[in-house]
Amino acid sequence: MFALRVERACEVEQYKFLSSTNISGQQQGERFHKDLVQVEPALLDVIQDAVLIYDPHYHLSFWSRQAEELYGWTAQEALGQDVRQLLQEQIIREPMERERRLFQEKEIWEAELLHKAKDGRQVIVESHARLLPHEERSLVLETHHDVTAQRQAEQLLEEYYQRAQKAIDVGVWRWEISRDKQGRLYARGIINSRVAHFLKLPSNTLLTDEQFFTFIHPDDRPLVRRTFERVIETGSDYNAVYRMLDPEEGTVWVASRGSVVTDQQGTPLYAIGITLDITEQKQIEEALQAANRRITSILEHVADGCIHVDNEWRYSYISRGTEKLAGVHREMFLGQSIWEVTPHLCGSETERFLRLARETQQPVEYEMFYAPAQQWWKLHIVPASDHLAVYYHNITALKEIQSLYKEQEETFRRLADANLVAVASCTEESDIIDANDAFLTLIGASREELRTGKLNFAKITPKEYEALDRERHEEARSMGVSSPYEKEYYHRLGHRVPVLVAGAYMEHSKHYTAIIIDISEQKELEKQREVFFGIISHELRTPLTAIGGTLQLAQRRLKRFVCQPEECGPRVVDLLQNTGLLIEQALRQTRVQDRLIEDLLDASRIAVDKLELTMMPADLRQIVRETVEDLRATALDHTIALLLPEVPLPVCVDRMRVAQVLGNYVTNALKYSPAGAPVTVEVTSAGDEARVWVHDRGPGLSEEAKQKIWSRFQRSADAKAHSRLGANLGLGLYISQSLIRRHQGAVGVESEQGKGASFWFSLPLRTTCL
Repeated sequence: MFALRVERACEVEQYKFLSSTNISGQQQGERFHKDLVQVEPALLDVIQDAVLIYDPHYHLSFWSRQAEELYGWTAQEALGQDVRQLLQEQIIREPMERERRLFQEKEIWEAELLHKAKDGRQVIVESHARLLPHEERSLVLETHHDVTAQRQAEQLLEEYYQRAQKAIDVGVWRWEISRDKQGRLYARGIINSRVAHFLKLPSNTLLTDEQFFTFIHPDDRPLVRRTFERVIETGSDYNAVYRMLDPEEGTVWVASRGSVVTDQQGTPLYAIGITLDITEQKQIEEALQAANRRITSILEHVADGCIHVDNEWRYSYISRGTEKLAGVHREMFLGQSIWEVTPHLCGSETERFLRLARETQQPVEYEMFYAPAQQWWKLHIVPASDHLAVYYHNITALKEIQSLYKEQEETFRRLADANLVAVASCTEESDIIDANDAFLTLIGASREELRTGKLNFAKITPKEYEALDRERHEEARSMGVSSPYEKEYYHRLGHRVPVLVAGAYMEHSKHYTAIIIDISEQKELEKQREVFFGIISHELRTPLTAIGGTLQLAQRRLKRFVCQPEECGPRVVDLLQNTGLLIEQALRQTRVQDRLIEDLLDASRIAVDKLELTMMPADLRQIVRETVEDLRATALDHTIALLLPEVPLPVCVDRMRVAQVLGNYVTNALKYSPAGAPVTVEVTSAGDEARVWVHDRGPGLSEEAKQKIWSRFQRSADAKAHSRLGANLGLGLYISQSLIRRHQGAVGVESEQGKGASFWFSLPLRTTCL
């Protein structure tokens, strides 16, 4: 606008001073300067910007009064000089080269320039220049608007954001706003190291708005884009919470705030703001909502407000967040004494900490309860040479978490005092500092011994458990908790007490807390079980083995005594045959009893996790073939068909145990199949798994029976009808399932009532045993 007004004045005079070619450039400038001042003195008085005119060689031909005041050179000193050299010009921002814009495109050239005045001062100006039409030569009219004070204020604002970044862990960004040839606004941004860390980019990376949006979660892009466009179009504040895509950590929640800086005409120049990773806050918020509906939100921003107080104790800056929180207009506070406009701070803890930070020039942190908002705040006071920066954020949610933690701690204390289990805490040196009565009773100690510090875990622990204790303590320090383990403590009376211990490490207090369960009764039961195993293995098997041996000896001797009816008589022959059948029946019953004893032992070993397997590579086809051949010798009333694949099936198994499972399956199939009905054993494979099937034509199973059949002591409802093949305890399928699971396999059954059953087990195919 200033340039156009001066241009019109110049056109009125038609630059008469240029008609004489015998006048020097300086003389022409002086004449033009004189004529222009005479023609438009009122115009020049109202123009506040410096006005100068120069030729294509940058030689000055006009130097206004405002230029004299801005730079210190008189018109007589400036006219005829190269304006660039006179002002030691440096270009700060230039959207397009000056000569191209002015002399080729003949359009207005705009730039931000750094000049040096006569007295050495640095002057920052916004420059607007355009080519003046003239018949004989080209002239450029240029206006300089002094923005030095504004840029200094912006620099202070930049410093403020840098200090804010140091005080709170945030990222700082700056978006330069420009117009394209069609006049549309667009932005390019520069990010600091913290924002670059979010985006996994180098520091100070220059991004276009479109590049920036590729890092935003697709669901959040429309909202962020609308907010971004509104900011650069209207100059309003930027405030957004959204998710960013992190190639390593997945989705990251961030909160971003910023403001737009405009020129005097209201045109947006750039936006500056901060970005904060609030992923952890989002996670805490979700946890609190699930645990307690009373907590409805957690602060979306660590810094809810920031204030600057200058060395005269006056408010020099108040953020928008502070304005909203206090419910007042910041214009009422800026420039005012904090003690006058906020008298409740006088004599308060806040005043003490503000003065402490000013005197020591050291940052101060403290917490306070803000009664008007019923909120807890954490404040960071950061001193600078000319002001105090106060940043604060709402920690009400944290206080509520601490309250919940105290409630949980009190609940735990009440549970410990209930003495359902023993609970004790100790230092890293194993000194016991707290324990409930159950623990003191466990080791035979008194409350007085605990109070006087005479109890120590190391002193009541046998030497053989020291290494295990150290291992579990290290696990608790690194993981927070230790896995349960068995050990023993010395009782005051001298005997050992077996216990199960699980511990936790408290990082803040450097203490261990252990939950201790007395397992004396369990250990006694285990001893009784071992005795029971011994009785079964020795007291029952020994006479059974002797009976079986005696019967086998009698059977062999009876077979030697063979005679014909005409030699011995029919009655003797019948007696010998009946005796042989009785001996065979007795031997069969001893084998049944031996199998029952073995099933009972296996079930007991499984219950205490002491069943051992001898794993080795094998071909599953060979195991199945050998087992079926052995079973065929005893299944005289049935046919056992065998279907095997042609290719080997490598597995890593305990051969005897797999044969035992298959034997259980086939024995059940023979037991429940009608006399003479065939039983089929089939082996299939698919992928990395082999499956063994046993198909029978028995009565089948109901859905309820299929669910219960794998449990201990489960027998078919009509088991008595099939007792011709021997009694059972209902442990066979339970043992089979446990054995196959220990081989990392699975078991199952497919059956319909009246249509037989197909029992199967699967094993993983592998060529080696790990």
